[in-house]
Amino acid sequence: MDNYDMSAQEILLEEIKHQPEPVLREVLHYLRFLTRQREDEVWADVRPTREVEQEVLEILDSK
Repeated sequence: MDNYDMSAQEILLEEIKHQPEPVLREVLHYLRFLTRQREDEVWADVRPTREVEQEVLEILDSK
């Protein structure tokens, strides 16, 4: 089967079958990192900025 006829998932699964364990662990860690990064980007617009967090800390410290 040609790679052009396969989905990205199918290509990855085929490639993974031929990799040694250390490479698989590295790929797994990187995949988890990318997943966390994407989740963080989704929430970035509703999270307070560092400036807002600093202002809150200053207010709390002054009490």
